[in-house]
Amino acid sequence: MKVAVIGGGPAGCAAAYTLRKQGGEVLLFERDNRLGGRSSQIRKEGFNLGTGALFMMGGIYPRTHAILKELGHDKDVVPWKATTHVVDWDRQRYTTRFDKVLSFVQMPVFNIFDKLRIAVGVGKQLLSPGPKSLFDGAELAKHDHGETLDTWSNRVLGKKGTNYLTLPYMGFLYAVPLEEQSTPLFQGVVQQFYKVSLQVPPEGMGQISEWMVEGTPGLDLRLSCAVEAVSARPGGGYTVTAGGQSHQVDAVVMAAEPGVAADLLQGIIPATAAETLRSCRYSEYAHVQLCYKKNPWPNFPTDIALPATDLRNWGACVLLSRRHPNSVPPGGEAVGVYFYTPPLAEMSDEDIKREAWMAVTEVFGAAPDPDFIELFHYKRGLSISVPGHFARLDSVHAQMPPGLTLAGDYFAHAGVEAAVLSGERAAHHLLDGRGDRKA
Repeated sequence: MKVAVIGGGPAGCAAAYTLRKQGGEVLLFERDNRLGGRSSQIRKEGFNLGTGALFMMGGIYPRTHAILKELGHDKDVVPWKATTHVVDWDRQRYTTRFDKVLSFVQMPVFNIFDKLRIAVGVGKQLLSPGPKSLFDGAELAKHDHGETLDTWSNRVLGKKGTNYLTLPYMGFLYAVPLEEQSTPLFQGVVQQFYKVSLQVPPEGMGQISEWMVEGTPGLDLRLSCAVEAVSARPGGGYTVTAGGQSHQVDAVVMAAEPGVAADLLQGIIPATAAETLRSCRYSEYAHVQLCYKKNPWPNFPTDIALPATDLRNWGACVLLSRRHPNSVPPGGEAVGVYFYTPPLAEMSDEDIKREAWMAVTEVFGAAPDPDFIELFHYKRGLSISVPGHFARLDSVHAQMPPGLTLAGDYFAHAGVEAAVLSGERAAHHLLDGRGDRKA
């Protein structure tokens, strides 16, 4: 079987890896000059800058870890303890660890009654059914009862638990207000807290895609090659036009963004499926990396700062050398400042950079001007999993014609695990021919 995989992010790379492992002939098309999509890396002046994704999350990323183990790279990832300051509205700081969710409850801001409320809420969640896979859209849909994360958290953990646990934690991960998020992921994190640990490949998150391609001998990789058109062939199969050339294939894995997928598949898939893809909500996303060739804060006691309320424009400040040592030259530092989505509508790129500089000096202390500042600003950054998102997007799979399947992190919560899982399932859907999408 000859398959075109469109998109060289983790979803497309996982699909290509899985198909080749089973003997398929695979062409992988990526419009950029590098792999990884929103998890890719950019090298500049000795710095290795991540364009988006920050880390893996241990046991709740089982498929990503399984592939890395197959490739012999599971021991290469670097653990990150992620010591954290939760910064209150009055700049009071509480030390915790992002990789230990329940450590947030130990902050002195919680009195005995708050801790009892949270303990009861967590206990009830541990005894309640929840998603087994935190990045499987079909599984998440079963536990999406239409409640938003803010109402769920206030009900289960209380207002203070929401402000000092749910808000900083999920604000960092998804950068949108809690009222725009559904409940299943955080419910699953609470239930599977013992599985959460943080790791990063030695060359950054983009290396996951690079490893998968390196471990796929015989893959026909086409970088800097945007797909211009996809058409169905009479009698079966598809024609993929890219880089001015036409390729005849038996099947297609569409691992591009949902709007791009809808445009390329116009007239091939039902109009309802195309509309569902186009209506997938995305947040505007921005993060700034301030890069220093000489580290201004070599002995700072924590790695991350998270605001405990929604009163700030930024949702996290991260010392990137702690997260990913090879991201900076020897003796250097880079600070990542990650913004909440709502304020971005009123901010120019210069406003974002200025706000990032102010956040860095507030959190980590005075410093000289950085050697350079790099801004990553996407109008469509992270998919937003509002209530109903999982079932609505998952329904699209059943509407695909034979030999055509979709992959991407937007089928669940935005994340490398969701992308890898969807890529594997897309490949198996083609390989087994039955459409059960088992990984």
